[in-house]
Amino acid sequence: MAKKKGYHHGDLRRALLDAGLKILVKQGPEGITLRELARRAGVTHAAPYRHFADKEALLAAVAEEGFRAMGRKMDERRALAGGDAARTLHELGVGYVLFAVEHPAHFKVMFGREISDFEKYPGLHEEAEATFERLVAAITALQQGGQVRPGDPMPVALTCWSMVHGLATLYTAGRLGELAREPEGIANAASRLLLDGVLARKR
Repeated sequence: MAKKKGYHHGDLRRALLDAGLKILVKQGPEGITLRELARRAGVTHAAPYRHFADKEALLAAVAEEGFRAMGRKMDERRALAGGDAARTLHELGVGYVLFAVEHPAHFKVMFGREISDFEKYPGLHEEAEATFERLVAAITALQQGGQVRPGDPMPVALTCWSMVHGLATLYTAGRLGELAREPEGIANAASRLLLDGVLARKR
């Protein structure tokens, strides 16, 4: 207790998020309580409430952080496309999958059921929307170049998202067996097949 009374944390919010991520890796969201996070951070039980109103608020912060990092990963891969519209869509898909492989705890919270409504958390909502907009923008660019049939880009975007999200989920669930050893290779192969189906064919 002496430690807690004299404790001054340089960045308590970060410490709580880091403690939460460690629990998420081993136990999932159900293993998190603010009391346990306080214990791990070495602060009083009341201290976490200075930053998070409840468990959902903490998980929303984890998810927001995840979407921001996912966006960076997708941008890194998009840069490899050199402005080519078709390869841009391909690389965004690969980036999505690789993010999930590298950050499974974030990924599970981002798409789990623990956060009831993203719009309750403006930062989270903004980052999630920005991630999806990268995909929509890539498809729109392909439509403008005549490589994808014109019209509402949303059905195509949802199809692409569903494929890469499904692959990412299989990875994080540990369901790919030997294939899991080559995440970039399988992500590239799947994204190429998807792109081949999305691009317009001359009739």
